[in-house]
Amino acid sequence: MQLVIIAGGLGKRLRPITSTRPKALVPLVDRPMIVHTLDRLPPSCDEVLIAVNFGYEAVRDYFRNHTSGREIRVIQEAKPLGTAGAIKNVERRIEGTFVVYNGDVVDTIDFDDLVRAHQRGRGIGTIAVWSVDDPSAFGAIQVEGKRITRFIEKPASGSGPGLVNAGRYVFEPQVFDFIDGGREVSLERQVFPRIIERGLTPYRYEGWWSDAGTLANYLNAQRLLLAASRAKISPEADVSSAVLTPPVHVAAGSFIEGKVGPNVVFGRACKIGRAHISDAAFLEGGSVDDKATIASSILGAGVAIGEGADVRDSILGDGVQVPPHAKVAGERLGK
Repeated sequence: MQLVIIAGGLGKRLRPITSTRPKALVPLVDRPMIVHTLDRLPPSCDEVLIAVNFGYEAVRDYFRNHTSGREIRVIQEAKPLGTAGAIKNVERRIEGTFVVYNGDVVDTIDFDDLVRAHQRGRGIGTIAVWSVDDPSAFGAIQVEGKRITRFIEKPASGSGPGLVNAGRYVFEPQVFDFIDGGREVSLERQVFPRIIERGLTPYRYEGWWSDAGTLANYLNAQRLLLAASRAKISPEADVSSAVLTPPVHVAAGSFIEGKVGPNVVFGRACKIGRAHISDAAFLEGGSVDDKATIASSILGAGVAIGEGADVRDSILGDGVQVPPHAKVAGERLGK
């Protein structure tokens, strides 16, 4: 079975982290975001097509140097084509029923069970759905019996729980007839409403799910992965002077002091003084001086936080330096 991973977006909501790397390769706990998806694939998925626009060369080179036990082809989009256009762009490579995953989702979906549900549905497509408390940020899906009957793009906030598109699909090749080639096309807004009468099956599954395309969702995905046994202290890290509140992940070469956790990840070679850090992600080579506070933030490679600084609800790009005693709240800072 073939899988198409849509990974062509610019990752604007994670900038400036995605200004220097494609979203697919943004580190998430202990590996690039897209690799979490690949690691969960069963042997029945024997070919993966990764559709990429921004950062094509970086993604191509990564998979030239890292094997995954199956054939992986990185397909370039010369210009952004949207979620449906990315699929149309690989049409000539598709050999039958195929699966599509959004590249910025982590979850516990069962690939084979999703395919079986599609086969039982006998329609043109199957959409994995997930229940959330407030679907207004995603768009809601209305289900009647064993069919999807309506898409609600912007349900009112506070209207209660609802089903949302989980970014996992199975399609018959006939779906290509409903996608215009050579231009940007959205699955969600332009294709699904056109094919709903051809039969769209909802697929519900147990476990957990998170988009990782915004600061809040990225940190939620990190929390889920840490809780699912990704928390680890490398034997080549020094945390002997730290007070750790699990779960925490510390990569090799890092030296950690202070009060850390819960839900904190340090990449390789981070140097953290007597600071307070919670719900945060540090890429490699970050440093924090004494008496600083970091919360609910992503800090890029080589970020340096001065003594007594306070960073909250922010994304700091690679190499950013925060002066001593500065306050950073709700910011997106790049060099």
